[in-house]
Amino acid sequence: MIEAKLEIRMPETCAVAAVRTSKAARVKLLDTAPHEMEGVKSLLQIESDACLDEVLSSISNRNVDEIIKISDSNTKAAITVRRCIPARSIIEAGCFIKSAKHIEGGVEWDIIARRSSIIKLTEILEENNYSFKIKRIGGLDLHKEIITNREMELLKYAVYQGYFDTPKNIGIRGVAKQFGISISTTSDMLRRGLKKILIDYFEGK
Repeated sequence: MIEAKLEIRMPETCAVAAVRTSKAARVKLLDTAPHEMEGVKSLLQIESDACLDEVLSSISNRNVDEIIKISDSNTKAAITVRRCIPARSIIEAGCFIKSAKHIEGGVEWDIIARRSSIIKLTEILEENNYSFKIKRIGGLDLHKEIITNREMELLKYAVYQGYFDTPKNIGIRGVAKQFGISISTTSDMLRRGLKKILIDYFEGK
């Protein structure tokens, strides 16, 4: 098991992010659990200059099924969110959420997981078009990113089909068609995957 810190950009419909944005509140996720198909139940610690009732009312119409104010003094609240793909992705990938806090435009998650679970998480986030960054892993600054299975499959196909040959035996359009993704996404994944492999190679020398 290893520790990792991920920064995930959250959608505008994210109820928890709305707390921070609408009332300049500081939000920390204390615990979360799956709820129905795509939702989560979350325990939040909220710090805000505004009244807690006022802060919570700002998200009452944002994918939220239930809000329970637990304490005024500790400003804790439990909310049930109908849809939160990032949180569900972390849980379904087999990762444990240690803590999370909101940052500008997203959420910074501290998780504990097997390396294979972190790779699975990145693949789920990519499939759902979420922008994310792995900031730390194993307690050390991450200078080299983890290559996903999808990136590896795409690179292997490109190599063996002659994409990197001169002249090319297959173009970017052919690779994209094989995987059923756009040309721009294919290009991005090839560049990212190749960069990660090269960094691994040079750091191993």
